[in-house]
Amino acid sequence: MRNMDINTRTLWQQRFEHYMKESMGYWQYAARSNFLGLVLFLVIISSYYYAKILQRLPTDYPYLWIVLLLLVPLLSSSPIRTLVRKADRMFLLRIEHQMGAYFRSGFMYSLTLQAFWTFIAWVILWPLYHHCLGASEQHFLLMLALLLLLKIANLLASWQESRFAHERTRLASVSFRWMATTALVSLQFLTSILWASCAALLLIFVWLAAVHFVSKYVIGWDYLITKENQQQARLYAFFSWFVDVPQMGTRIARRSWISGLTRFIPFRQDAAYLYLYMKTLLRTELFAIVLRLTLLGVLAIAVSSSGTARSLIFMISLLISLVQLSSLERAHRYTFWLEMYPLDQNSKAGSLSFIIWSVLLLELCILTIPLMLRSSPIYLLVPLISLIFISFSCGIVLRRKFEKNALLET
Repeated sequence: MRNMDINTRTLWQQRFEHYMKESMGYWQYAARSNFLGLVLFLVIISSYYYAKILQRLPTDYPYLWIVLLLLVPLLSSSPIRTLVRKADRMFLLRIEHQMGAYFRSGFMYSLTLQAFWTFIAWVILWPLYHHCLGASEQHFLLMLALLLLLKIANLLASWQESRFAHERTRLASVSFRWMATTALVSLQFLTSILWASCAALLLIFVWLAAVHFVSKYVIGWDYLITKENQQQARLYAFFSWFVDVPQMGTRIARRSWISGLTRFIPFRQDAAYLYLYMKTLLRTELFAIVLRLTLLGVLAIAVSSSGTARSLIFMISLLISLVQLSSLERAHRYTFWLEMYPLDQNSKAGSLSFIIWSVLLLELCILTIPLMLRSSPIYLLVPLISLIFISFSCGIVLRRKFEKNALLET
């Protein structure tokens, strides 16, 4: 049994080394595209305006809702990277009682990574907390320690949830964790660390008592494999911004509530690419990504107290969406059956550019609403300049790029 324990630990090390080697290869492409420089620039700009906002912010500002928006999802969402594969369900099933070393390694990797992001989030929130509480603030390290303990508790609960035999039980446990985390973070910031710690012990006891009677597997292979595939797919989707990722599969969602828009596209040969890529956009994860970016942009503009900050958020949201939408071109790069039909290749670049421009125009109109509600009429120049920018980017830059790529593929 000891030898098998060593083998499972070695299996994790081999898979982790392969995972890191693959990821670092894609990160090199991200670095070459100046993505890291853009992130550094955004961090510097955000830090500057954060400090400026804090100088004008009243000390009685209701900071708690910002704390909850940032910390609760970060603490409650606790996926565990296991690096399991579909074949493990067959080949490792016979030794699942001896897989402890393997899954402990995955747990520790996930904990290290998520604890780091929790620390970063707390460092970001500390100036706001210090500004609003002043002398009545609690100790930085004690607050951080309780947050890390909450993260560990969520991760342990997430592992147990992967073993649950019934999906409804898992959903009930996840809902309980989110509500409990929200209550504990609120107690921590509104009362004291001591009261939050006592409440945490009580809620943990309630959760343990409830799940004691839940039917569980030794290892929930199907659930772990599904979650691992989803996490890897999200990582591939991020890397696809910078380079073609052949391992990335396409996740399809019907979305009948909006995909019906394609009925208005004329049934003609020259509109074939317009129909195909519009359907692809509306039914894949790309649509969800742009929708989330738009909603985050609306929220950030609505809560910003500076007109300059709102303008920057407006343009940055459009820029990020433009980068995301440009990956739509690669959706059918390896779809061989397109070559079987007499489609006009010259219409492909124009159709793609028009779709991207239309989505960005709609996003621009949505972002303009909170911008103009909180700004003077002079800021109407921001949407007008942004409209010129997206029209130039889609009509000239992206169109030429798509035409060049189509010529190379031919």
